[in-house]
Amino acid sequence: MTTMESFKKFGMEPRGVIGCALMGLGVFLALIGLAVVIVDRVTGKFGLEGVILIAVLLIFIGGGAGLFIAGRNNYLQDKKRIKALTEAWETRRCVMADIVSIREETSSEKTSDNMFTGVSYRKYYVVECHYTDPDGVVHIYYRNLYHDPTGKIKGTQVPVYYVPGDDKLIYVDIEQVITPD
Repeated sequence: MTTMESFKKFGMEPRGVIGCALMGLGVFLALIGLAVVIVDRVTGKFGLEGVILIAVLLIFIGGGAGLFIAGRNNYLQDKKRIKALTEAWETRRCVMADIVSIREETSSEKTSDNMFTGVSYRKYYVVECHYTDPDGVVHIYYRNLYHDPTGKIKGTQVPVYYVPGDDKLIYVDIEQVITPD
């Protein structure tokens, strides 16, 4: 195993990126609310009293805290996914799946349960792989690529790294079977 093969970096999915953005927005909103309340208490500039003060506290600080918590949850779920896939990669927990088809699609066609699939209308290629486990159950895996892998794939199988007990947490490592240009 070469140095390049011993390390694999799994990137963040849209869930993790959105989580980071929500955390930042939540902190920003809470700080604005806190600043408004502090300036009002010190200078009396805004005249916040009673119900209006409570509304400002709830909207800005409460809303900011809610956004931060929602963003933190999304971010931590994505970090958990990255950690689990990295562990599967490092322990070589994989199966060899048969490459069944390579088809061209546009991102407006739904190929997974990912809500971000139909965003860019960019042309891409879907590599479909099947693995039959010892119990005879066929597992179907997909990998989307933005370049045409036709004619560049060595062999008929591809390693699929998985996390036991979670059928959705997989990684089809097509890079291992594609010859470089």
